[in-house]
Amino acid sequence: MAKKRIHQLAKELEVASADILYNAQELGFQVKTASSGLTPEEEELVKISFEEQNSELKNESSAPDLSETEEDNDDKPEATKEVKDINIVEVTEGSTPEEISLLIDMDSTQVVADLMSLGIMKSINSKLNNEEIEQLLEKYNYMAEFIEKIEIKRSEIIEEITFEDDEKNLQTRAPIITVMGHVDHGKTSLLDYIRNEKVAENEAGGITQHVGAYKIENEDKGITFIDTPGHEAFTQMRARGANVTDIVVLVVAADDGIKPQTIEAINHAKSAEVPIVVAINKCDLPEANPSLVKADLTKYELIPEDLGGDIPVVEISALKGEGIEDLLETLSLVAEIEELKSVYESDASGFIIESRMEVGKGNVATVIVTRGTLKQGDFLYAGSSFCRVKSMFDHTNKVLKAAIPGTPVDIMGWDKSPTAGDQFISVKSQKEAKTIADKNKDLLKDFDDLTYSVETRVEDMMKLLQEGELTSINVILKADTNGSVEAIKEGLLKLSTEEIDIEVVHSGVGGIVLSDVDLASATNSLIVGFNVRPDSQARNMAQSKGIDVRTYKIIYELLDDINEAVMGQMTIKTEEAVIGMVQVKTTFRAPKVGVVAGSVVTEGKVILDAKARLLREGIVIYEGKVASLRRFKDNVETVNEGLECGIGLVDYKDIKDGDVIEVLAEVEV
Repeated sequence: MAKKRIHQLAKELEVASADILYNAQELGFQVKTASSGLTPEEEELVKISFEEQNSELKNESSAPDLSETEEDNDDKPEATKEVKDINIVEVTEGSTPEEISLLIDMDSTQVVADLMSLGIMKSINSKLNNEEIEQLLEKYNYMAEFIEKIEIKRSEIIEEITFEDDEKNLQTRAPIITVMGHVDHGKTSLLDYIRNEKVAENEAGGITQHVGAYKIENEDKGITFIDTPGHEAFTQMRARGANVTDIVVLVVAADDGIKPQTIEAINHAKSAEVPIVVAINKCDLPEANPSLVKADLTKYELIPEDLGGDIPVVEISALKGEGIEDLLETLSLVAEIEELKSVYESDASGFIIESRMEVGKGNVATVIVTRGTLKQGDFLYAGSSFCRVKSMFDHTNKVLKAAIPGTPVDIMGWDKSPTAGDQFISVKSQKEAKTIADKNKDLLKDFDDLTYSVETRVEDMMKLLQEGELTSINVILKADTNGSVEAIKEGLLKLSTEEIDIEVVHSGVGGIVLSDVDLASATNSLIVGFNVRPDSQARNMAQSKGIDVRTYKIIYELLDDINEAVMGQMTIKTEEAVIGMVQVKTTFRAPKVGVVAGSVVTEGKVILDAKARLLREGIVIYEGKVASLRRFKDNVETVNEGLECGIGLVDYKDIKDGDVIEVLAEVEV
């Protein structure tokens, strides 16, 4: 039976949580904090208790006090009147107990204790709302005067450049489409079907896996899709106005209906004033109910065309390809109505979709050109990065000499990876590009771009769990075998309680990769790995985004950790840090040593006798130590990043080309 938490009931009755807690304890209920739950029967008894108290107070206040008239009161000397001095203090909205303690010159631990006495369970660094701050300061005889918290966004520091183009110079361009929707509703399946049918047919090897965007030929100018469902980079762009997207395709599963992420996508598209086309997916399933989905859409002011509204709705099956042609025709029609145009004969500009480091290519950015024609050899800047376009590739790795508006391309030649969501601008020279990039770098020097550390993410989640504000924990699970995945998944789901639900957002066999981190970021999930490890890209991205990645060798330790999370007690546990990554290029035999891996140190450094872990396709094959380390013919103690070396592992000979060796260092827990 669902219980109502004390702080929720207090909010409904507009009283302090401490009062509810006191009354509940007086009635003999087993409650300890404002996060404790009450059954419906207990809730009713507490309400009756409050009604009786209020009734008594009203009777007392309505009875005339004959002992002292108002005139008598006026005749009292001023000295006998109790005057209470109220000190007004300026407080920033969302202040923490620690910040307030500095304002009123009190010990922060005392402030936290006083908050608890008021029924407000907060840690020293938790943000307080205005009502909580007022209650707290009232206790110390202060009155709060709130100052609005000003948060400066990256887009306010580096403003987007807009262009005023003459109407006569404008030409029609390809529409840029983004697919949004709830997890598992079929966004990726839809994009994969369109890509495979429209782009990759007759192509050996298909399409490169990590494609940020691609273009299909459809009617006149084609259609460009941003291949980032749930992608953090696009989340940033949506937050800045979704200025890259012309049309949003909202995917809703016919058997599941509208879910939280569906609503989030609707709100993003509406705030950015982007046209929406709804694709009701999984219509081939027997339990599909497209009519119910259409009815539910009306609750969010999305009225389908067949219900008298202006929102195009197409019923599809991404798995079987049914309705996809209708969807593409609808997108072309909406694009035609929107009259999407741009200047072709000018210097290029557009937006960074994603960026990455690729072996042999250096820093590569996927961009979409929105104005002008981008040519090989052009000089660009984007935020604090600059570039001379060495090479351009489309989604099939075909080299391009020029890219017109509406075209997605991969660009080589950046001095460092640009930030996803930044605008890129073509300028006349490398000197100009570098000067502007350096200027932007100085502007951004003291800017905190809302980055999170793993510690703050975990800490925030634990606070929400303890305060009863979080009702589910999202987990992405990766393991070395299907059997492990199923066993752990079953174990995780059993950890769910009445109050906290464990949701496995995604599970699969294999190493932890970039797409897992993207999904974790979009769904606020923990990543849990059993006998697998994150690759270099995934690990670096997880660190930069503050995603908690936990790997285990024993199942019960994994389940114990998540059980701690359910109780709101999980902490950061670090036992070893990766200090180097090595790519095995070849293998050979050496006297007295055995098999030696001819390798390149791709990241960090290798130290002789350090703990090592051998990975094959992300799966842990061996754990041991670095037995030997050579540079050419010399035995060495350390080899740094970018250098070649020969590595031997203790008691292990089955090293293969393409394997990855992680070098580890012990750190204090």
